[in-house]
Formats: sequence, structure tokens, C-alpha cells
Amino acid sequence: MKTNKLPSEIYLSCIEFGLLSPKEKFNQTKITTGVSSDIWYVEGEKKKFCIKRALKKLTVKEDWFAPVDRSNFEAEYFKVCRSISPNSFPKVLGHNQAKYILAMEWYDNNKYKLWKTKLLNNYVNKYDAIMVAKILAKVHSFFYKKRNYEKHFLNDKTFHDIRIEPYILFTSRFYPQFKSKFLSVAQSLKKNKTTLIHGDFSPKNILIGKSHPIILDAETACWGDPSFDLAFCFNHFILKSIHKNNKKKFLEIGRFFIESYLEKIDFENVDSFLFRFFSILPLFILARVDGKSPVEYFNFRDKEIARKLGSKLLSSCNYQVDSFFSEWSNHI
Repeated sequence: MKTNKLPSEIYLSCIEFGLLSPKEKFNQTKITTGVSSDIWYVEGEKKKFCIKRALKKLTVKEDWFAPVDRSNFEAEYFKVCRSISPNSFPKVLGHNQAKYILAMEWYDNNKYKLWKTKLLNNYVNKYDAIMVAKILAKVHSFFYKKRNYEKHFLNDKTFHDIRIEPYILFTSRFYPQFKSKFLSVAQSLKKNKTTLIHGDFSPKNILIGKSHPIILDAETACWGDPSFDLAFCFNHFILKSIHKNNKKKFLEIGRFFIESYLEKIDFENVDSFLFRFFSILPLFILARVDGKSPVEYFNFRDKEIARKLGSKLLSSCNYQVDSFFSEWSNHI
């Protein structure tokens, strides 16, 4: 992180939200780890908070654009999710819909650790995976087919621009032999919209505390397919098992993660859910190598292993949990 001055719109929003007074002294730090928003940590004389503004063009190598009104859906996601699990979602401290600026509570780095950092440091804890899976299942189950919420999350344009196009359609260009499967998944995601999904449910957006996780960064929140969230997060266990060469631990938390989630879903047929989950998963493996958002920590060897595993899974049409884990284990 590095220290910068606050842009005038951000500063004025801090005052508008009552988080700073006009003459108050404060320190600000720009958080430089994200690609979709400008984010600042601000510490005033009385309050500490996070404030962010969505970017029209994401900060990656490829041209990647997305609607800036996604911050409005993020604010709404946190509000409704806090109603069912108040400890696991940040409190919204201020929200300017016209300027797409959102302020939230800040979490102490001494009490909460980023899950991605823990995993990359080989601190692989099954209890973290169980906690996170249960929160995800709770959200999906609560909002399932509650159409009165659906109208608040018509964020399809953002979901297409940030997820379907860069992860699925763009990546399909590098795998013409599997193009029909990429297109089939893209269509399935548009048809199987049954509940509120996060859309970026990933270890980089999850803080782990002693008793509960905190779910962050919900700009892609929309009415969608719950199998997307589970696959999007699960893929990171696969990627890190390749990079860290720590197969046993990541296989273990992967198993706890998926089983803890499946134990809690009673809202749809498990076989149908797993079919969609295992149809999406290999595309994500390939997308994090050849899509618009490749993982930053892969070396050449890692990329080759991921490509082989993703391609093998697409060829085998494997939709069973046990046989998938065998395939995963054999390739790492």
C-alpha cells in the first residue's frame, strides 16, 4: 500500500457521509491490490473506514470495461446479507448512488487475515473452509427463488462484462476444441438464475477471523446460478495446490469446502447442481491461465499443469465428487 491524497470527490463524499468533518485532520492510504476499483483506507480523528469508487476500465493488461453502477449493487448486497448474517458482511457507512462511491467499516489487520494470504503462506485450515462454505450456502439458501429480491439485483450487464466475457468467452478462443462447452456454460449461467450470488467469491475477498469470515467486494452481485460462486472459490484451492505443491492440504480443504456447502443446500437437486458446478470448474482453471485475469503467482510449470488438468476435466466429462478428487490428485 502507498499513501496518496484523496481525490476531491472521495473527500467530499467522506464529509457527506459524516465520516469526516471539513476541518478534520486525517491520514489516507490507497490500497493498490484491486483491479476494479480505487480503494482508500482513511483514518480520521474519530473514525476509521474504507471508501471505494468503481472504475470503468479495469487495471489489467487486456482491455476490460464494466458498468460503474456495480457499486450500487455491492451496497445493496451487503445490506441484505447483513440481515441474515450480520457478523460476516461489512456495514455500509455511506453510499452515493450517483457518483458510485461506497464507504464501509474497516477491519483490524490484527484480528482478521486475508484468506488468500493465508493460503499462499501454506496456512491451510479446514475450519476456515467450513466457515466460508456455510456462509455461502446460507446466503444462497435464504434468497433462493425469492423474487422480491431479484428485482434489486438485475446486474446482468456487469456479470457478463466481468465474468462471462473475460473468463468464458475470451478464454474459449484459446481452446477451439472445447468451444461448444464454453458456450454451453455461458448459456447455462444465463438460464439458471435462481438466487442472489456474490460473483467474485474468492479468497482475495474474504477475511478470516477467529469465529467468522468477512465477505468483501461484491461488485458483481446479481441474481444468478449458485454453482458459479462455489466453483469460482473452489478453483482457488486447485490453483494454489498447483503453485504451492501442497496437494494433501488443498485436497483436504477442498473436500471440506464442497461437502460443508452441499450439506446445507436443500433448495435444489444435488445432482443437477453438481453437473453445473463441474461444467464450470475446468473453464475457471483455464481462464486463470489464458483469460483476461490470469493469476499473478503462476510460473511456466504451473500454467502447463493447470492447462493439462482443465483440458482433462473437459474431456472426461466428470460430474462426480469422488472421481473429480481422484483426477485432481493425479494431476498435481
